[in-house]
Order: sequence, then structure tokens, then C-alpha cells
Amino acid sequence: MKNENIRTYVLIVEDCEDQSALLRHTLTKHKYEVKVAMNGRQALAMMKQQAPNIVFADIQMPEMDGFELCREIKKDRDLAQIPVILLTASWEMGSLLEGLESGADLYFFKPWDKGHLLSRTKELAKTGTFQIEDTGEEDLNVHFEGKQHSIPLNRQQILRQLLSTYESVVHEKKKNIKNQLDPQ
Repeated sequence: MKNENIRTYVLIVEDCEDQSALLRHTLTKHKYEVKVAMNGRQALAMMKQQAPNIVFADIQMPEMDGFELCREIKKDRDLAQIPVILLTASWEMGSLLEGLESGADLYFFKPWDKGHLLSRTKELAKTGTFQIEDTGEEDLNVHFEGKQHSIPLNRQQILRQLLSTYESVVHEKKKNIKNQLDPQ
């Protein structure tokens, strides 16, 4: 059983100060220990000093983007089990596929819903990342918009990503309907 006095350490990797401040405030208010890196290279250096329990990474950053950071984390034996949540303003399907390809555990669209984000963070703090199993199968090759994506065949990761994306879309749809029915 996890010691309740030990706080979950979250590393936010975000080059936009406003976005990182908002996420930091939200997580700190809910008793998470939070540190911020401005790009993927800085994040990896920080992770070598102290491994976080969870990483939130924007996908568009200078020096090393969130996809590349996620790939680096997932191929490092000491870091591979750390859940990585990618953050993006892009609703492009290619971006989601690249997130799957990079090994991300979850994918959140900006602006993110606080309740949804906190419930998923709490879940990952308890369960951690899914175990990556070598099934001996090849990667799943997906062709989309002229680009090939090689997605590791990890059914749990793919299912978690797709359900998380679906949940985000449903939440946005409900919010839009509510706004249409109850204009302010």
C-alpha cells in the first residue's frame, strides 16, 4: 500500500509559461509535487536526477517535442514505466497516431477539462503505466495522410488512448450542447 504521506511527483514539460502555470496550479492544489521543464532535453536531464511518477508533455516544443521525449522515455530501461500524458491543441488524427506510435499512455486535448485530467492523473498515480509486453508480433503499420505510422502492438495502450480520446470528444460534445441549450 502506498504511503499517504508521499506525494506523487509530476513533471510538466511545456514551453508556454501560461499553460505550465495553469497545469502546475491545478496539480499542486490537489496535493501533487510538481516541477516544470521548458523542453524535452531539460526534462530528460531532470528525470536523470529524480524520476517523476507521471510526465505531462506538450507535443509542440523547441529542441525536443513531446513525441520525441516520449520515445526517449519509453526506450530507457530506468524510465520506461513512467506514464506519459501528451498535451496538444491539435485535433488531427495524424497527431493521435503519432502519440500512439511514441508510446504515450494518454493524450489530452487543450483546453483540458480539469475534472477529467485530475481523475486520469489520480488513476495513473495508483496504477502506473501499462506493462509493455513483447508479443513477438510486428508493429501495426498504419498509413494516414501519406505518412506511415508504426504502432507497437500493445492492446492495453491502444485501448487506453482510444478510450481517453473518445472520452474527451464526448465531454466536448456535452459542453457544446449545454452551451447551446443554456446560452449565457
